[in-house]
Amino acid sequence: MSSRSEECASPTWSDDQLDSPIPPEITPPYFDDQLGAWVLSRHADVLAAFRSPGLVPTGAKSRPDKPAPDEIARLKLRAETKTALSLRHLQQWQRDLMPKVCALTQSLPTSQTVDLVGEFARPLCLILATAVTRADPHDAQRLEKLAKHVSDAAAEPFDAKTGALAEEAKAQLHGCFHAGPEPLRDSGFVALSHTLPCLLANAWLALLHHPQQWKRLHHHSVLIPKAVEELLRYAGLTRLLFRRAIEDVDLTSVRVRRGERVVLRIAAANKDPERFPYPEQIDWTHQGKGHLALGAGPHSCVGANLIRMAAITITRPLLERFAQAEISGAIEWHGGPVFRAPVSLPVCLRETIA
Repeated sequence: MSSRSEECASPTWSDDQLDSPIPPEITPPYFDDQLGAWVLSRHADVLAAFRSPGLVPTGAKSRPDKPAPDEIARLKLRAETKTALSLRHLQQWQRDLMPKVCALTQSLPTSQTVDLVGEFARPLCLILATAVTRADPHDAQRLEKLAKHVSDAAAEPFDAKTGALAEEAKAQLHGCFHAGPEPLRDSGFVALSHTLPCLLANAWLALLHHPQQWKRLHHHSVLIPKAVEELLRYAGLTRLLFRRAIEDVDLTSVRVRRGERVVLRIAAANKDPERFPYPEQIDWTHQGKGHLALGAGPHSCVGANLIRMAAITITRPLLERFAQAEISGAIEWHGGPVFRAPVSLPVCLRETIA
């Protein structure tokens, strides 16, 4: 095992942030001595890493001597989760969620500031999180507050104080969920109640910065599913993921030795001009296919179809009702190297073009 497989320090890239004034730097794979890890940013390299069975998910600060995960147990849990997220269940959750989305959309005021995150995305995502994880609706607000600590630590895993709060919250959350596969219990509640609103905030902010695209979707809402895929590419939430080699792995242009760590720059790979000819443009007629925002291969996001369903269901009525939206306040950001999103989206919504 290489002596270079040390614990990963905190990455400091900022060119992959959604509000970065410069595009991300796409480079061949290289070993970063400070991070103690290989760094992949090209689309082809990141895709190869996702597809490699010799690279397994690991934590941002995990040690190289950590035992390899039980692959049989992982595959069993993944199969159980896929069954729980069957098309029948997705359709039922969508039917239950849609009236609530439409009602809240109709209640949004026009020509005055409204926070699309706090007043729209978060309440709807909490409803979905409660339904999917079978949490007690009367306990949802308390669980959401606990889940925030876990989500904050996932976004910024290198902050000790945030991590300590998350461990305490995890212990409390763990005893509140008893039904379904493990990913659809407390971790699923965290993802749906906090990570999903962050993803929606990034996607909607991208549209706010491209008002002609918002207008186009208002008039042609049938395009929204394709638009969601392109927005995942352009403004996907996950910036980085971490892998560890459980065997020697040959990627497209580098050999990763057993025990070495790998940092996957997801947001950068999704703007690789070799894969997406005009990466800084939003174009759902050409570019959305093949993005890596939800992973790929044997370790792809098992809840990808649930995320897509929720994003489309929550976004469609908003765009169908409002022909125009303008940012009407300062955008404050939160998060860290793993993901980052607006705390709020203060906007002024209009049903007609001003």
